[in-house]
Amino acid sequence: MTDNEDMADYEARAEKAYSAMYDAAPHNVKDCYEDASLYLSNAIKLAKKLGLTAEAERLTARAIHVENVYNHQFRYAGR
Repeated sequence: MTDNEDMADYEARAEKAYSAMYDAAPHNVKDCYEDASLYLSNAIKLAKKLGLTAEAERLTARAIHVENVYNHQFRYAGR
């Protein structure tokens, strides 16, 4: 795969992991969040490597959103 394809794949995997947070058992939500964060981080790194500044900024904003959702809706679930 090309770097652009890898970046799109990482983003798709991140979105799948993010969606899984909503269906996961409380003790598994953190794993889904960490997967989403890792995939977004990898996508951001590739965007920066390719010089796609706007794409890197968009992905960074998405990563911040995912983190905020986790922190506000899931962090203390199941405790």
